[in-house]
Amino acid sequence: MFKAIVIAFLAVGVLGDEYKVSDVHRDQMRALLRTQCKKNGAEDKVESVEQAGQVFVDCVKEIINVEILKDEIEAAKPTGSLDEVFKKYCDKSPKLKTCWHNLLDGVMPCLDATAQEQIGSAKNGTDQLIDFLCYKDGDRIAMFIAEKGPECFQQKANDLRECANKIKESVSTVEAAKNLNLAEKCAKFDELTTCVVNSLEKCDTPTPANMVESLLKYMRKGSPCNSTSVKNVLY
Repeated sequence: MFKAIVIAFLAVGVLGDEYKVSDVHRDQMRALLRTQCKKNGAEDKVESVEQAGQVFVDCVKEIINVEILKDEIEAAKPTGSLDEVFKKYCDKSPKLKTCWHNLLDGVMPCLDATAQEQIGSAKNGTDQLIDFLCYKDGDRIAMFIAEKGPECFQQKANDLRECANKIKESVSTVEAAKNLNLAEKCAKFDELTTCVVNSLEKCDTPTPANMVESLLKYMRKGSPCNSTSVKNVLY
């Protein structure tokens, strides 16, 4: 599942001009994408995969303009009408899901057989994430911003990076990550969740920490970590 998502982002990432990615980083991502396609006997599909990335970008741009959204959020804050802003965008969530599904289908040729089997899980996982964020027409996003969630993340950026670094240090190589069984992977996810939530709880308001904890628990519930056998091992 995660491999499919990584390749999808590589396909989008090679479009450096769209996201102000430097030429060096764009070339690095293109090289990684080409290597992955070649590894799976699909070197001739690199161009079509990159095209899928471009189609995705164009699709998303039809739904949302980031600069306009920022202006709408700032204009809505004083009047307490953030919910109206996010309702407008959440009404477009079915189209966003379609954009993402088409991207995953577009990168499929460069995935190995195991990753291809997880395309459905990748689609389902992102659909659940969008549904969570757009619950009650985006009320959760509106509350997160109103309760200074973005500011909380900025304040605790170093702490959050440290949470990620701890996990990275404990699983220092790709091979080590592959060797983890499901219960061990779930334990790492729980460890990261605890660290992130504890960091955010130090902000002025508890709302950001509570919302992130709810989101991560929601994601976990929809994953294989929620199976009874894994629960018995972990708890």
